[in-house]
This record gives sequence, structure tokens and C-alpha cells, in this order.
Amino acid sequence: MRYTAANSVVLSQGTAHQFVVRTGSRELGAWSGASDLEVKWDRAEHWVGDSDRYFKYAGVAKYEPVRFTRAADPVGTKAVQDWLNEVHSTGGVPEDGALQVVDATGAVVLEWTIREMFPINWKISGFDAGGAKVYAETLTVVHSGLLSAANQAHPA
Repeated sequence: MRYTAANSVVLSQGTAHQFVVRTGSRELGAWSGASDLEVKWDRAEHWVGDSDRYFKYAGVAKYEPVRFTRAADPVGTKAVQDWLNEVHSTGGVPEDGALQVVDATGAVVLEWTIREMFPINWKISGFDAGGAKVYAETLTVVHSGLLSAANQAHPA
């Protein structure tokens, strides 16, 4: 699948990759940065009787909040504001979403499903009327897991 202006995601000229973010049926636009896409497992141990033998294995998976950053733009920033307003007025419901890495031609390079994502922080850089400045927007979401597109039938 490719993303073009007709698909409502406009890729910046000269950008090698961007990140398209969706939640539920909403498209939150293209982002220039995505960080803290991470999973850690608690280490679980099982001791064998009263011996000194034990086995180690992965326990509960824990996911870090994911941060998306970009230069504020009228369409994408409005989509995020609409989502935040909905969450504020209704209390919000965690929704499955997606993160797609797309190249400069709009081709999807990598894709993850983000289960039960929910916004916990949004900010925009300070305003300064004294010069030409790009305003950076940051959105932080929590979630219950990441799935590769190829492994959606087998939750992590």
C-alpha cells in the first residue's frame, strides 16, 4: 500500500521515512519521529523442589509509552486535537491503532498494530512571533502491546 496526498497523508519532500499513525478509524497523520517502541519482560523463575536448580523464563510483558513527534501541520494537528477533545469529553476508550513506517514514495516499509492505545500527553513547543520557527508537536500514548503485521493472529 502507498500513501499519497489522495490518501490524506502528505509526505515531506526530502524525508527518507515518516511514520503514519492511526487509532480506531482516525488517521493522525504523518510523523517524523517515533520513540520508545519497546517491550520488556519480567524475569520469572521456577525452583525445582528444594534443590538449587531453577529455570528462568519470560514473565509479564511491559510496554513503554510511545512518543510521536513532528512539525505541527494544520491537518494532522487538527486530527490529534479532535481525538484529544473526544477523550476529554467522553472519558475515552482505548482503541487499537497502527504505526506504519513509510518511505519517501509512500510505500509501507514496516507496520505494527498498537493494541488499546490511549493518549496520556500532548504538547507543542512554545510560540515565538519574533522569527520563522517550526513548532514541534509531541503526542505520547500508552498501549497494551505491539504486534507485527505478520503476527497479528498471535498476540504478543
